[in-house]
Amino acid sequence: MMLFVATTIVVCVQSQPITETPYNVVVSKDGTENFNTIAGAILAAPDHSVKPFFIKIKKGTYEEYIRVDKKKTNIFLIGEGMDTTIITGNRSFVDGNKTYDTATVGVLGNGFAAQDLTFRNNVGAVKHQEVALRVEADSVSFYRCRFDGYQDTLYVKEQRQFFRECEIYGTIDFICGGATALFQNCVIEARTPMARQYNTITAQKREFEHAASGIVLQNCTIRATDDLEKLDNVTTYFGRPWGIFSRTVIMESYIGNLIDPKGWVEWIESTNKSVVRQPYYLEYKNRGPGAVTKERVTWASVTTDPDIASNFTVRQFIKGDQWIPANIPRGSVNDSSQVSGPVITAEAEIFAPKKSFASKSLIAVVASSIARRALRVRSKSVDANFE
Repeated sequence: MMLFVATTIVVCVQSQPITETPYNVVVSKDGTENFNTIAGAILAAPDHSVKPFFIKIKKGTYEEYIRVDKKKTNIFLIGEGMDTTIITGNRSFVDGNKTYDTATVGVLGNGFAAQDLTFRNNVGAVKHQEVALRVEADSVSFYRCRFDGYQDTLYVKEQRQFFRECEIYGTIDFICGGATALFQNCVIEARTPMARQYNTITAQKREFEHAASGIVLQNCTIRATDDLEKLDNVTTYFGRPWGIFSRTVIMESYIGNLIDPKGWVEWIESTNKSVVRQPYYLEYKNRGPGAVTKERVTWASVTTDPDIASNFTVRQFIKGDQWIPANIPRGSVNDSSQVSGPVITAEAEIFAPKKSFASKSLIAVVASSIARRALRVRSKSVDANFE
């Protein structure tokens, strides 16, 4: 049963829904398609595109460093499964790189989306910061993707981002940054860190009290990897406050027995300068052995109020009903099942050099922000799908 009802405008287009959309280009390691590198395919995409550019990536392990520049907007990467299509690198902080520059893939172009891929940094725990994916772009979506690393695996640097049915692996601050990021129906696994280290799943970097940013984990599964599960001398926390007004919300999620009863841990200052941090940490209707809150730190909160929780949903927190590709499912408070969005399609035909067809999951219906120029208002209705 839906808890919230809101009057919204349902926006549609006159054109028929796209049922088969040809890929613009195809990447394969053996050179039998348009490109043998993903970076080359992205460079071939038009600059400042207002419609999606679909890149099919065939199975294989692609050892390359990829940067999606700001001018490369609405790039859609579609693999053949997170177990078979893998982008990997091995840059690290210890090897002389800044954390920002360790990323295997960096996304700066708005409207980026990816499906059925793995983003990996395979250095291991011993070389500290090692980013698999860095995102600093708006209206970015990931569906059925894996993010594989140790410290700082997934750097959600800034702007609005949505992750659905993804897997994230790491040790210290492995979901970090100042973005407005929502993770829904994801699996989050803490790994074994180096000796005398403890795990922190998140390190959110909101710097101003009224900034919109934060990290939300909704209907996720938070657990230990098999090797960590066997150890009893490693502590794992939900997170620590990178920013002065760090904000993280964990709601309607299953929490394994890996989480320390305190839940959260202080940030250790790197200088003698005293910094007063005022994080906003909230838990709402979680379940599992790690969801017991009676010993939580005093500066974190727990609520059972759905009105408070509704501020951190797809509709409210990231305005996702306006831009998430509608064939990526999304849910609401107490209903994180597959909920489809308004019927939105792109007017312009998309051409491909080869006769290939893209996965219907991501591209049969594209984001409203891409198609906005071709939209018209059909009707008004009461719609609670994106609460």
